[in-house]
Amino acid sequence: MLRRIAFSAAFALALSPSVRAEIAPDARIAGLTEQKTIFGAAFADSKGRTLYTFDGDAETGKSACAGACLVEWRPFPAPRIAKPVGDWTPIARDDGSLQWAWKGKPLYTYAGDLAPTDINGDGAQGKWHAFMRAREPLPAGVAVRTTELGPTFATAQGMTLYMVVQYRWNAAANNTPRHVGPSPGIAACADDCLRTWLPLTAPADAKPAGDWTLIDRPDGSRQWAWKGNPLYTYAKDEKPGDALGEGNHTLINGITGYFWEAANLL
Repeated sequence: MLRRIAFSAAFALALSPSVRAEIAPDARIAGLTEQKTIFGAAFADSKGRTLYTFDGDAETGKSACAGACLVEWRPFPAPRIAKPVGDWTPIARDDGSLQWAWKGKPLYTYAGDLAPTDINGDGAQGKWHAFMRAREPLPAGVAVRTTELGPTFATAQGMTLYMVVQYRWNAAANNTPRHVGPSPGIAACADDCLRTWLPLTAPADAKPAGDWTLIDRPDGSRQWAWKGNPLYTYAKDEKPGDALGEGNHTLINGITGYFWEAANLL
């Protein structure tokens, strides 16, 4: 399995109009960091653990997460000497500790996030949301699902999406593939290839947004591309979450060729 970055994350639905507007904290506090995730730029603690808000918390500076809730959701701690900074305020918890809140919304980390850039808690119970600067738009019919490769783009039905990239095989390193070029575009898959790799088609009224663009295919249809990479499903994936297409490759001249990867954060 060839990946440049490993991730783990939970299922998230395509972006809807109800998603929160862009967040731009007017001041920073000690221990606050920011990192890129497959969903967009997210705020995290000093160890890279994504921060979350909870819909059950009224914006009154009081946390509703207590008891069993705290097994999975850990308050983002503020020091005893913490003072308000801009929209940031330290709020008191029942045990006497302090927790940071932004605009009255207490912040938490999630026990299910095991590594930096993990964002497993986003969408949990329909009430937990990653604390993000802005969410990347997703086309209708595209979602992000958990696979063995981490948070990966998928169809609304959960079938993994793939992209094809150019690689060179290094015989001196046991034929280890090395990325050598940008996406070869739709020219990498034609004729018989299209029986195995099925283009992610876009509706006639689809519009490009963010990293998502549209490619005109020879048959007159349009195909979604992410960061310039045309996307496909794999005919041998049988159920949501399968990623059997990862690592499939085709040699062109014995040295270079095309390599198929599940589409996730580059």
